[in-house]
Amino acid sequence: MGSCVSVNDGGGGEEAAVSGSVNEEPRVTGVHQFTIRQYSTIKGKGVGKSVLSRNFTVAGRSWFIRFYPDGYNGTTADHVAFFLQSLHRPRFGSAYNVEFSFTLLNPNIVADADAGGAVVHNVRCEHPCRFDNHHSSWGIRKYIPREQLEGAALGAIHDDSLTVRCTVHVIQRRRSRRAGPRPAARVGIQVPPSCHAKNAMHFLLSGDAPFDLEIHVGDTTFRAHRLVLAGQSPYFRTLLYGGGSEASSPRITIHERSPEAFGAVLHYIYHDSLPKEATKRQGRKAAAMARELFEAADMYAMERLKLICANTLSRFVNDDTASSIMELGRVHSCDALTKTCQNYMIRRRISTITPLAC
Repeated sequence: MGSCVSVNDGGGGEEAAVSGSVNEEPRVTGVHQFTIRQYSTIKGKGVGKSVLSRNFTVAGRSWFIRFYPDGYNGTTADHVAFFLQSLHRPRFGSAYNVEFSFTLLNPNIVADADAGGAVVHNVRCEHPCRFDNHHSSWGIRKYIPREQLEGAALGAIHDDSLTVRCTVHVIQRRRSRRAGPRPAARVGIQVPPSCHAKNAMHFLLSGDAPFDLEIHVGDTTFRAHRLVLAGQSPYFRTLLYGGGSEASSPRITIHERSPEAFGAVLHYIYHDSLPKEATKRQGRKAAAMARELFEAADMYAMERLKLICANTLSRFVNDDTASSIMELGRVHSCDALTKTCQNYMIRRRISTITPLAC
């Protein structure tokens, strides 16, 4: 459908001899030519419906073009639109700025041997657009009125085809260099991270400190240290050191949880991580366990464990479960889980991200 050529536009000048130099916004430029055939048959697809180009690569990233023959949305339905979209979203925390332009060509008029035709209409983005984890698509909603595009005076449509050239400039991060040798790094003594908590838990799990609490869950009995439970959970602190009968009893009974779920909570309390069997990624049992652990973490006021379970639950969000998991997040006041479900449902309703056009 087209060809793509990428060239490095960032020139490397001579370095200054005094203190150093700064390369101002080096960039990589790519050009992709997209020919849209049988224009008369794709016209009438409907507002918001697009035709896609083949993928092409610029600056090590994959891109494609979206052409909206019947308008990007209802308010711009009398114009055609062109959008540039990255094939993959940037990783969370990373982003890059891009400048681009769309140029209509008349292939019957040869202005340059390599140009592919004479330029009949050109629109470029007014400022760099930021492609990040939230915005993977930017474009020009009012590229050209459809009536003007189809008019004989413009000469853009020949043999029921039109050709657009997309020029992409991916702006690289600035890099600075300083002349002369670098100062020698200061040699320090490497200090390991704190092992206070690790040592304490190793001692408690060694058996040298006797267990002083029995916890009955169904037909299973767990043994633990009431001080450890109280230190990790405000719920157990109130239960075991409050004014109730449990404060003076060597045993308590848990009715709300299954033995498997409570055993996983107890493992987390002592190891700061869940057991492997509680973090399986697939299956109904894994989803049910993640849900029960999430509810337990909320009941025991263990916020970090709650977020770990919410992250696990997010892997089970699909068309059948999004509503129920979102309600679970609302009931247990977990905004992160609720937002994850909302975003999934929004993505299912719209096919592309629709940020404001440049």
